[in-house]
Order: sequence, then structure tokens, then C-alpha cells
Amino acid sequence: MDSRLEAFREAGQRAVDFQLQHQQADGSFIWDEAIRDAYHKQTYSLGLAGRLPEAHRLLNWIAADMSVLADYRGDVYKLSWLFQGCHRLGRFDVSHPVMNWLVQQQTECGGFRHFPGEEWLRCLPTAWAGVSALYFGRVDAAERAAQWCLGLLDQPDEGRYYYRTTLDGRLATPDLDAGAMFIDMTAPEQPYWEIGLALMLMDRLFMATGDGAWLERAELFFELHLQCADDRFTHTGSGKSSLAAAIHYLCTGDERARGAALSFGEQLLATQLPEGSWTVGGSDSLLTRIDAAAEFNVWLQEIAGLLGSTK
Repeated sequence: MDSRLEAFREAGQRAVDFQLQHQQADGSFIWDEAIRDAYHKQTYSLGLAGRLPEAHRLLNWIAADMSVLADYRGDVYKLSWLFQGCHRLGRFDVSHPVMNWLVQQQTECGGFRHFPGEEWLRCLPTAWAGVSALYFGRVDAAERAAQWCLGLLDQPDEGRYYYRTTLDGRLATPDLDAGAMFIDMTAPEQPYWEIGLALMLMDRLFMATGDGAWLERAELFFELHLQCADDRFTHTGSGKSSLAAAIHYLCTGDERARGAALSFGEQLLATQLPEGSWTVGGSDSLLTRIDAAAEFNVWLQEIAGLLGSTK
């Protein structure tokens, strides 16, 4: 394996060692009852690192009362993380109830709210729930989510990428939403995942169905991502995009996608703290560092595995 990819894996293992310092005796990551949202990424991360006893201890704790929906207030994005980690480990006692809840949140136009009751649909929960649906064999739900994402490509303002819609699928631009959320394509430190997760969903659908139309649609999102600022694959918010780039490389052989994925991993190597974690957005709280350790280990291990499989 390329020495850079081996370095990614080793950095991920250091991050997992940091995570596990905070796992409690009951298997949970609840070191403070006021902080009950620190475990949705843990099983995915621990599974990739081969720490299966610790992952199953956490899952035993979750399965004991399934209070996860209350802990996460119906957060579709975070519950999609939890679903993927549980399902990959074959813990259907957790993954099936979570997915059964998730698919009920999909709206008629295919999009997902971030939280129940919100008046907007957003790419972050929609695309991530769509990827989750593929793990569950729900190609129909994934395709509906992808069709909603494709509607975001019709943007009215040059240099802006709006990533929310109304509940009936109309793009949430300032004429509909005074607080319209968008990526400024000319500025750094943007929420690049709002493009990256759509790219990932298109490539995953191509892999699941073999339909080349999904790969063509993935290319649209990849080219759009390349139009963002120079930190588009090195900002701490670029992890989802970088895994998407690694998957895109696997599907297409596009060296630009491989380089994008490598650049994010190299940025993580340069910014990892001695303890094994990272600060994000200027925050060095314990919750932030545990969350970052889990998520960034996932991207490091997945990127190393995908890129390492081809050269």
C-alpha cells in the first residue's frame, strides 16, 4: 500500500484510541447526561478500525432501550450515520428500527427535513438518508432522494449554490426564504458536503444499479464541486466530499478525484492533535473532538481502502 495511505490508516487508529478513552463502563459515550448526542458515528468508526467488542458494547447499550430517537430529536442526518454503522455490523436489532423510522420521513418530492416539523428540505439529510437507503436495499427511496438532489442543479444566481427547498421541492432562494442557505462558490470554508453528499449518492446509485445515467449525474456534481474555492477538498468540512471523490475515482478512474481524496487525508495528517483528534471550526470541546475523531477516522479508513484497492 502507498505509504500515504498507510499513514491515513495509522492516523485513524490514533483517533479511535482517543475515542475509546471516553467509552463508559456500560458501553455508552454518555460521560455527561447533558450531552447525549456523542455516539451516532461511533459504531461506523469502531467497526472500520476492527474494534468490534467495543462497537458491540455500544450497540448493546443502544438496543437496551432504543432511546436514540429521543436523544437525537429525530435528526435525520445523525440517525443515518447511526444506521450505517449498525447495519454494517449486522446489528439489525438497531438498524431496522432506525431505518423503518427514516424512510417514513421522506416527503412526496423525495427530500428529507433535517428535523421533523421543519419547513425546508435540505441536501445534507436527503443525500445521506439516500445512501443509507441503499444499504437497506431501498433503491426506490434512494432514487427519489437523488431526483430531489438533481433539482438543486438548476441554480438562478451565478456563484451561489442554494441547497434547500420548500416541502414541494421549490428551490429556497431569497425570494422564498429570507434566510436562504447557500454555498458561496468564490469563498473558502463553505459547507461543501451539500454538494459532496449528492455526488456520493449518484455514484452509489450507479454502483447499486449499473445504470450509467447515475454516473453521468455524478459527473455533474463532481464538476460543480471543482468550481468551489481552493479549500474545497482540504477544509475540515470536506470529509464527505473527499470520500465521495474516492468513490468517484473507483467508478471512473478520474485522477482528479483521486487527488481530491488524497488532499483531504493529507490535511488531516497535518492537523491531527497529539491526542489523536482534531479541533473543528475553532471548537476544542470534548464533544467536538470525540465527534471529529470518529468521523475523520471513517474518512481516513474509507479513503485508504478505496484508493489502496486500485494501485
